[in-house]
Amino acid sequence: NYYRIKRIDNFFKKKINLAKDKKIKILDIGSGLGIFPFKMSKKNYDVTALDPDRRSCLHLKKNLKLKTLHGDFLKVKIKKKFQVVTLNKVIEHVSDPQKMLNKAKKILFEKGFVYIEVPDVVASKNGKSREEFHLDHLHVFSKNSLLYLARQNKLEKLILKSIKEPSGKFTIFGIFQK
Repeated sequence: NYYRIKRIDNFFKKKINLAKDKKIKILDIGSGLGIFPFKMSKKNYDVTALDPDRRSCLHLKKNLKLKTLHGDFLKVKIKKKFQVVTLNKVIEHVSDPQKMLNKAKKILFEKGFVYIEVPDVVASKNGKSREEFHLDHLHVFSKNSLLYLARQNKLEKLILKSIKEPSGKFTIFGIFQK
């Protein structure tokens, strides 16, 4: 999470011009234990965490003091708009990533951003039993397939990179603009 937070913070503080007393509004989809949204809130972002697990949401709200939405992103009604929607290791778990990305785009302000991280198919060169290929992953992505998904949703690619994380995991991250 350290490098993800640094990457996102550096990018968005330069790209989004707000009044000094305003905060960048982020919706983090699939927040889990809340490490990422908690750290982003400490960097002065206005973070809302969304997770389908009720226990996670209770933890996020009670222990981390985060604004929290409980439920399946595709079914939850979201009335607010955000400058940034983050999908950190999420879309490989859903049956219809295109539908998820399309809904994410709809809740963005004009010229808003989507940050996506997914396991990189490159890891398969080191064996299919790697952590990047859990049984609960319904999709595997390459840079080209992630770019294709973004283009299908009329999102402009700003950054698209493959990295090897300090943990040894192969990851693709992208920042796309509405």
